[in-house]
Amino acid sequence: MSRVVVLGGTGAMGAAVSRVLAGRGHDVVVAARATGVDATTGAGLDEALAGADTVVDCLNVVSISRRTAVSFFGGAATRVASGAARAGVGHVVCLSVVNAADPGVRRAAGYYAGKAAQEEAYAAGAVPTTLARTTAWFSLAETFLEQIRVGPLAVVLGMRLQPVHPDAAAAFVADAVEAGPATSRGPQARQLAGPEELDAAAMARAVARARHPGVRVVRLPPPMPALRTGLLPRGDVEVDTRRFADWLAEG
Repeated sequence: MSRVVVLGGTGAMGAAVSRVLAGRGHDVVVAARATGVDATTGAGLDEALAGADTVVDCLNVVSISRRTAVSFFGGAATRVASGAARAGVGHVVCLSVVNAADPGVRRAAGYYAGKAAQEEAYAAGAVPTTLARTTAWFSLAETFLEQIRVGPLAVVLGMRLQPVHPDAAAAFVADAVEAGPATSRGPQARQLAGPEELDAAAMARAVARARHPGVRVVRLPPPMPALRTGLLPRGDVEVDTRRFADWLAEG
C-alpha cells in the first residue's frame, strides 16, 4: 500500500480517482481548497505532500481563456513539482489531454495551451512524472452546452473527438500510479481513448435531448484546422470499449 495525494481530489475526476485508488488499498489523501490545500498559492501544499509516495494532479479550471488556463495550470504545476521534490515524493502522475503538446492545437485552444504549460512545468521538475493523457470524457458533453450559451441556444464547435468513459479515465490514472515512474529520463506519456469518433456538437445535442430538452444546439464549424481533427489521438493509445450512447442511457 502506498500513500497517494490526489490534488483536486474533491472535483469530479479527482474524487473518482481517489475512490479507485482507495478501493485498491492505497492510503489516499484528498487535497483541495476545501481541505485547506491551494496549489495555486502553495497554501497547505507542503503539509499535504509530506510522506507521500505519489502525487496525482487532477487540478482543473473550466476556461477557454488562454491567459487563465496557462496561469492556473502552469503556475500550480510549478508549485506542485517544487513541493514534491522538497517532500521526497517518488512519482507524480499528471492527468492531461491528448495532443496538449501539439503546437497547432495549443495555439487554437486556450485550455490546451494551459495543459501544455502544465506538462512543461512537470517536465522541468526533478520528480519523475507520468503524463496520463486522455481524450475528452463523455461527461464533457454537458460542459459543451454551457461554454458558449445565449439563453436556450448553445453554440458548440463541431470538433471530431474520440471520447472516453469517465470511469475508464479514473482507472487509467490509478493504473499509472501503480505502474510507477519510467526508468528513462523525462516524463513518460500514456494515452487513453474511447472506441469511436464523434462530433462534439452531436454529443451536445444528444445530451440536450436526453437531459435538457429546452436547449437547442447550434453547430459552429471550427474556425481553425487544428480544431477539426487535432483532438483525435495519435500513436500508441489504450482504448476503452464503452460507448457514448450507452453512457448516456445510464442516466
